[in-house]
Amino acid sequence: ASGRMARVECEGVSVFLLMVLAALHHTVKVEGKMLDLAPDAVDDDFSDCRDKMLEVVTDNLLQQELTAEEQFNKIWSQHSKTCTKKIPGGTSLHTDALQAYGNAKVDFRKKFNNLVYSKGNNMTYRDEFNFKSLHFLLTDSLRLLKPKNCTTVYYGTNIMYTATLGTEVRFGKFLKPTFSKSSADENIDDEGSMFIINSCSVVNVEENVCKSEEIQALISPAEVFTVQNVKDSEHREITLNHSRFLSNHHCSFFHRSDLPPDGSSAPPLSFRILLAVMSYVLSNLLLMNATDVESSSSLTLTLLALLVESAD
Repeated sequence: ASGRMARVECEGVSVFLLMVLAALHHTVKVEGKMLDLAPDAVDDDFSDCRDKMLEVVTDNLLQQELTAEEQFNKIWSQHSKTCTKKIPGGTSLHTDALQAYGNAKVDFRKKFNNLVYSKGNNMTYRDEFNFKSLHFLLTDSLRLLKPKNCTTVYYGTNIMYTATLGTEVRFGKFLKPTFSKSSADENIDDEGSMFIINSCSVVNVEENVCKSEEIQALISPAEVFTVQNVKDSEHREITLNHSRFLSNHHCSFFHRSDLPPDGSSAPPLSFRILLAVMSYVLSNLLLMNATDVESSSSLTLTLLALLVESAD
């Protein structure tokens, strides 16, 4: 009897665990990854500094980043200077960038896009994003090749996304859609998401380089879409319509006039001295008599004015 009871209890525990696992599985499927405006994305469109940025990239930035990133250097060495096609209004570097990225394997593209998605903050962009040159060349290439009309493309992924109807969203990375739904469907195994995207930035990479084994098309990280429809069928299907372009970071590479000559983010010395004096005066106000307080208050107001001027 005791053996039967133990067996029943064991079976009960097994059923319970299966129910828990099923619930967890269902939760993952329902919740997924929420689409938003990707606020931390590197989304600079360089509209006010395009020529200046191209000069910096050409002069030394690209070479510095190739030296710093071994994988980037390997891909660039393999695929640059191998295509004679020219992007209208672009340079050979634009073609090299599209060709290199179009043939880069998934591990490099994933690393690059994870950084594009998360390093848009001015400080992290400056210090932790070693692909400024590649980002610029891809962004500028998409601008130069921007189609006159919007196009419907498809993107399939094993990630289960969620989205709220009517909201504005963006991917915040260089998305690689396809022009056929069946091709996008091949990228989804069991669960995942199928995006039907009306894009006004999508560029056919294959038409503009000599060889692109990994990528058929690209969508800009800055393109914003409105969620038109979300439905669950074989996969989760999300329909997105072009809304606008959003660049939160305008020429971030050149925003350094507020930094000391050494490039650090520390406040100027005069500002720090004034701040120290202010702290000393304020900390001693309670120990002064009325006359001293009146005199010190006047001094404090003067220092405060200087402090504000120094901060500006």
